[in-house]
Amino acid sequence: MATELSVAAPSGTWICEPATVASCLVQPVAASIDDLGVIAVEGADAASFLQSQLTNDVAGLDLNRVQLNGYCSAKGRLFAVFNNWRDAEAIYLQLPREILPAVLKRLSMFVLRAKARLREATDEWTSLAVVGPGSGAALAQWAPAVPQTGGSVLLPDGSRITRLASSPQVSERFLLLAPGSSATLASMQLALLKRVPGAVFWWTQIDAAVSNVFAATQEKFVPQMINLEVLGGVSFRKGCYPGQEVVARSQYLGKLRRRMQIGHTQATARAGADVFAADAREPIGTIVMAASAPQGGMDALFECPAERAAGTLHLDSSSGPALTPRPLPYALVDVTA
Repeated sequence: MATELSVAAPSGTWICEPATVASCLVQPVAASIDDLGVIAVEGADAASFLQSQLTNDVAGLDLNRVQLNGYCSAKGRLFAVFNNWRDAEAIYLQLPREILPAVLKRLSMFVLRAKARLREATDEWTSLAVVGPGSGAALAQWAPAVPQTGGSVLLPDGSRITRLASSPQVSERFLLLAPGSSATLASMQLALLKRVPGAVFWWTQIDAAVSNVFAATQEKFVPQMINLEVLGGVSFRKGCYPGQEVVARSQYLGKLRRRMQIGHTQATARAGADVFAADAREPIGTIVMAASAPQGGMDALFECPAERAAGTLHLDSSSGPALTPRPLPYALVDVTA
């Protein structure tokens, strides 16, 4: 079945027919995530180099795990959010293609004497999301193992299946990372599933309140502002990395005033756009990501002071289109691990 196309939209924003998004509410569907690219980090010092640069504990990453991670400026602001995994040859960082060249260049500047080499490896991996009720059973028809309660499994062909957090409206979500020729095999095996645009996967990420960083939002957020530590993307027990003092100070000194929330609007929400309260002359927050919702309109992740995340907010101005918050699918707990 030919893949349905979504409408071109700014980065971090996905516009799609509501009926197409709604298909994942009733059946398993497959979506190629073409707007993500991959950086490979190779060499004897790959792990130690990344350990000194990223927010999570890369040293503890094993072959079976897909890890959430972040890369900050010296001021603690996020340049990128990654999925990362490793094999015998390299550690891989998956991030939006539009920011990949700049992140690759910046990371490469700090290699110095480390035995590590960074290169783009986008063409060596295929990312496929399988989401919707029955997704696990669909994957089990060809995969020898499927994670049942979370985590990842490594398949004999080098593919990885990660069970993503469920969302309030989508009970089963999986990410398949397939290298080389195994990607073709995976696509053939899943050919009977309805194929949908990547916008559907990104809407499920928003419904699950799982954030990312795009060109429109680079250097806007400290990790806690988009709940990255609650999602498991920050370790507070590892060594130093750029921005670590800012991130740790925010955590331990009780300065976590700004948090990511989820909301709905009937207007077009754009990543990086301002969020206003009705009584505010200045913006109180920022749209993190937005995508067409199955019921129409758009769902969006946004950050703002936690105490303002109630009642009706507005896009672009204090009298702009309404943005109605709804409860997050997880608790905002203090994390110190």
